[in-house]
Amino acid sequence: MTLPERFRDATFESYEPQMPSQAEAYRVARRFVVEQRRVPSWTERIKRLLGMEGDGRSRGLYLVGPAGTGKTHLLAATYNALTPEVPCAFLHSSTLFRQTEPPDAFANRLADEYALCCLDEVEIDDPANEMRLAGVMKALAARDVPLVATSNVEPEQYLATQLGDGRIQRFLRREVREQYRVVPVRGDDYRRTREVQQSGRGWIGPSAPTRRAMREAAAEASGPTRWWSFSDLRRATTETAHTDLVGDLTALDHLFVEDVSIENTDDAFRLLRVVDALYLHDKAPTLYFTAEQSPGEWFDPEQHAGIARAVAEKFDRTISRLHALCRIRTFERDTAARS
Repeated sequence: MTLPERFRDATFESYEPQMPSQAEAYRVARRFVVEQRRVPSWTERIKRLLGMEGDGRSRGLYLVGPAGTGKTHLLAATYNALTPEVPCAFLHSSTLFRQTEPPDAFANRLADEYALCCLDEVEIDDPANEMRLAGVMKALAARDVPLVATSNVEPEQYLATQLGDGRIQRFLRREVREQYRVVPVRGDDYRRTREVQQSGRGWIGPSAPTRRAMREAAAEASGPTRWWSFSDLRRATTETAHTDLVGDLTALDHLFVEDVSIENTDDAFRLLRVVDALYLHDKAPTLYFTAEQSPGEWFDPEQHAGIARAVAEKFDRTISRLHALCRIRTFERDTAARS
């Protein structure tokens, strides 16, 4: 329930809006922090207890937009600006979806300890998980615990709005917008358009030169190292529990993955979970990979429809994070033939 190490230094002062919507999201988030810090008057408290008008505070924020526009930075900045004065929980949506207790029980346990919940990367791929999210949101609202969430999809695009029962459909389509301020955070992916500090490497192109380049990097690496084909990595995700696999990988200093290739939604999901874990873990190994195609071509949303397209759109976050983790070099085929 605490902030990942990667975001420990995230502040409003270090956020650099590049687009008008980012500047507006920045202003909204800062105003939200001021609201949460304000101590309500006795009159406001009594009215709230009696179910009359509220104390002027927002129920929460829903920051929505593509990968790399600074949504998580604003979420982490909100957390950092409020703690420790306002006890805040910070969790990834996967943590929420792994819970085995009923949604209202989990939400009440949060409400017993925290005055605000920060939920990063609300997912879009599983109606059952979306209904769990709806249950948690409703329970937190009943306990007057604001929620600040990030997502890459509008509430109306959840699968549960099409497949769920009437109550869930109404909640996701209408009540989210009524109870939470939906804030668009648009713009280009800063990880792909600006210089970022990357410790890993990626090589794109024919297998011979890319493999040779990665072998040279592996020969220079010191400390615990592992060389896997993408098939090895995929198999590990099927045979090893996710938390155990993350523990195994974070014991390494360097991880080399050869021939990354995404054939279907299952491949995309498995790589997504590994990259997310490495991106967020403060002891993650330095990542290296080779692939014939550039990451943006691995699972292009324009080449898919329905559920696969929704997964491909979410997979774009993985591509963004790979650009944050790895400096990527492309070998042209004619250059490779001469080398």
